[in-house]
Amino acid sequence: MDTGKEGSEQGPAGRWPFSERIEVTFRDLDLAGHVNNSVVFTWMETARLHHYMRVSGLTDPMQIDFILAESAARYLVPVRFQHQVLVEVAPSHVGQSSWELLYRFTDAPTGTVLMRGRSVQVAYDYRSRQKKPIPEAVRAGLLRELVPPQSEGWEPRTKA
Repeated sequence: MDTGKEGSEQGPAGRWPFSERIEVTFRDLDLAGHVNNSVVFTWMETARLHHYMRVSGLTDPMQIDFILAESAARYLVPVRFQHQVLVEVAPSHVGQSSWELLYRFTDAPTGTVLMRGRSVQVAYDYRSRQKKPIPEAVRAGLLRELVPPQSEGWEPRTKA
């Protein structure tokens, strides 16, 4: 289990169901020389899209049938130029029409946790502009991948 110490904490044993590597580029930096906070949300968006496409079997991002309802990030360690970051994604709660994803950003070589994120997605019908139930195959895939939010320092979500 994590210790909560910045810069020394290691992720829980085992990999999450989805991960991808990111190399920090110069354009990702702010004036302080570390990753700008807005970049982290873009990384979360990209990882969320790739994770959903894998779970849903979609190959065209224009077919995505969810909308983002909430997003948060916790910055634990400054991330700098050419840092090799592993972003992992896993669901922590699945309701009837919404689900929560957790994001863990680690230093790829050492496993040190750099940042954490959380988002809530709502299954959405863009034609009728209304929420809808999560497609059953997607819901089943998300349920197979659940991780406890407490393992990453988040409170459990109580409503779906």
